[in-house]
Amino acid sequence: MAMEPLPARRPAPGGKGAKGKGKFSKGPRKEGAEGGFKKDAKYTPRLLGKAYFQRRRGCPFSGPKAQKIDYKDVRTLSKYLSDLGKIMPRHLSGVCAAKQRELATAIARARMLALLPFVVKADPAAEREQRNERIAARAARFAERDAQRSRATESAE
Repeated sequence: MAMEPLPARRPAPGGKGAKGKGKFSKGPRKEGAEGGFKKDAKYTPRLLGKAYFQRRRGCPFSGPKAQKIDYKDVRTLSKYLSDLGKIMPRHLSGVCAAKQRELATAIARARMLALLPFVVKADPAAEREQRNERIAARAARFAERDAQRSRATESAE
C-alpha cells in the first residue's frame, strides 16, 4: 500500500513571505531620528534623560586575592543579610552563583550556631512611635478637610 504525500501547508501568518502584508503590518523599520534606529549606533541606556555608565561589579569572593567565606566570620556574612535577616539576592550583592550557594550554606551554619539571627524583629517602641505619627498625620488631614468643607458651606450660604 503506497502512502499518500502530506498536503502542502500554508505559511504561518507573519512568517516568511508575509513581511509587509496583512492587517497588522507596520511596514519596514524606519531609520534615523524618527524611527529610533541607527545602523551603527552604540546603545546608551538613559536615566532621567542623561546617559549613564553602570560598571559591573566582580564577585568579592572570586579571584586570586579573594576573601574566603567562613561561617565564623559574622561581620562579613552580615553584609549579605537584609535588615530583616534575609539573605540578599545575587543581583543586589554581586556574588557569583557558586559563591552565593557557599554564602547561603555559611549563613545557615552561623544561624544554627546562633551566631546570626534567623529573623530580625523590629523594635516595638519604634513601631508604636511610627504608628502614632501616622495616626496624628491622618487626624490632621481629616481636620483640614472638615475645615475646608465648613468654609465651603459658609460661603455657599
